[in-house]
Amino acid sequence: MAILEAPKSSSRIRIEGLVPKGTYIATCIAIEDQFGVQRAKYDDPTTLETVNLTSFYFGLKNKQGEMFLIRSKAFKMSLHEKSALFQFLKSWTAEPPRPGFDTETMVSKGAQITIEHGMSQKGRTFANIGVISPVMEGLEGKIVPMEAYLPYLDPVGGAVTPATTIDDSDEVPF
Repeated sequence: MAILEAPKSSSRIRIEGLVPKGTYIATCIAIEDQFGVQRAKYDDPTTLETVNLTSFYFGLKNKQGEMFLIRSKAFKMSLHEKSALFQFLKSWTAEPPRPGFDTETMVSKGAQITIEHGMSQKGRTFANIGVISPVMEGLEGKIVPMEAYLPYLDPVGGAVTPATTIDDSDEVPF
């Protein structure tokens, strides 16, 4: 599976606001690993298990030029062919991840993602990555370069500024 390392910082990426529904060309801007997380087992919700989780953060730009951040769900670090992480990476790269795959290699890679909205049990609307795939041939030039997101990344912990909408005024070269 991925090369596991201790977290570099206790800072976390915070995302506020709602990404609009639609299909976008996105850039993976960060990966967050969580180690030793206790959660209910999938097949037995009454039993707790300790797992390691990983999440992917994507930057995207809509037709109006507004930039947004979205986080994938937290995946259990597993290379089993039926695991959600395996399926996510296979859909994204169009090939199954091999043993020894390092998820950090996905930072700055492009993806075509479809954002769906869901409703929480408390009645709040949230955005979710419904589909991920490689960027369609001919659209590679639409991938926003990683450098555009660097002003919003914390150089120590990889954290992103709290605002979901990023002001791309004079600092972004597009």
